[in-house]
Amino acid sequence: MIIVSAKYLYAEDGVTKTHIQLNFGTNDAGDTTYKHIPIAANSNDYVEIMDMVEAGTLTIADAD
Repeated sequence: MIIVSAKYLYAEDGVTKTHIQLNFGTNDAGDTTYKHIPIAANSNDYVEIMDMVEAGTLTIADAD
């Protein structure tokens, strides 16, 4: 899995982080591929992403 970038997404209150948006880049059709990972300790995807952060191979930016 090659992640081009990652950023946090927030709830409507603008404070509570709810998801991590992963950007996998542009496909052959020119569309950008994203995946949204819920911030939940019981989510295997979330645990994997946080392992990457801890290892220093991924940085998660704040939302735009």
